[in-house]
Amino acid sequence: MKSLGIICLAAFVTCSARAEDQSPSRFDADRFFHLQIEPILEKRCFECHSHQHKTKGGLALDSKPGWEMGGESGAAVKPGDLKNSPLVQAIRHLDEDTAMPPDEKLPAVEIALLETWVMLGAPDPRHKPPSGK
Repeated sequence: MKSLGIICLAAFVTCSARAEDQSPSRFDADRFFHLQIEPILEKRCFECHSHQHKTKGGLALDSKPGWEMGGESGAAVKPGDLKNSPLVQAIRHLDEDTAMPPDEKLPAVEIALLETWVMLGAPDPRHKPPSGK
C-alpha cells in the first residue's frame, strides 16, 4: 500500500531528524510532536480550529484537551486508531462533506505524519489551551 510506505518514510524521517541532538535509540514523543505535528496543525488547522482564532464546529486543535473533547462530533482523535479518528478521516478527504482542509488536500507527507502521530498514541504535551487574544 502506497499510504503505508509514506507512513514508514515519515516515521523514519521523523526519528532520524536531528539525530545529533539525541540518542538514535530513544524516541522523544514530545519532540516529535513539537517538530513535526504542531507546525502542521498551526499552518493548516488553527485558522478555523483554535482558541485564538475560531473554533468551527466547536473543535480546537491547539491543545490536547481540545482535540480530546473534540467538537460537535466528539473527540477528533482516537489515539492508536486511524480508522475511527475523525481527524484522520477528514485529512484523507474520504467524504467531501467532512474533508479538511476543505479547499485542498494536505500534502501526502503531512497526512503521513499526522497518521503516524495517531498510530503512536497521539502524544501531545500541550495540556492547557493557550490564552485567548
